[in-house]
Amino acid sequence: MDSYKYRRVFSDLPVLETERLILKKIELANANDMFAYASLSEVTRYLLWTPHLNIEDTKGYIEYVNKQYRKGNYSDWGLTCKADGVFIGTCGFADIDLSNNKGELGYVLSPSYQGKGYMREAVLAVLELAFGELGINRVELRIMEGNTASIKFAESMGFKYEGTTRRSLFLRGRYKTLHHYSILSDEFKSDKQ
Repeated sequence: MDSYKYRRVFSDLPVLETERLILKKIELANANDMFAYASLSEVTRYLLWTPHLNIEDTKGYIEYVNKQYRKGNYSDWGLTCKADGVFIGTCGFADIDLSNNKGELGYVLSPSYQGKGYMREAVLAVLELAFGELGINRVELRIMEGNTASIKFAESMGFKYEGTTRRSLFLRGRYKTLHHYSILSDEFKSDKQ
């Protein structure tokens, strides 16, 4: 990927819009909505972070993300539901490898909004930007063993299973097994035709 494209996109994270969502920078005004889902152990069970213990944890995360925005680094888009104005989750890059032209995607959604196609809309919007404007060749997912909902979602989005790394991540005092998925630019573009 061209570093110029990378800097242009992430130095001023663009607003993305889908039929039912607005994807934009996360703001402190989103803290209460974010805390409502980020404080739930059921939400963080298969994520790298633990439940937020208080609103200050959530505000601290939002401040961290805003520093990434100011530095022009990759980060998450916040997802706002158009119908009710509620901040319902995040979707964005957990990593970007410029030299190998690939990125790792991460996403989280409030349980109240799961199973309704919202994350499908968000991921499609981010993939369109990744493969279009950024010119990324490959987008990857790492999904913890047991997260069957995320595996089902990844496969429904056209991500291909590439393998499993057994007990490859030490997290919260235990080794976790990861399933690896990816989608390539030409696969995504051919699915869109």
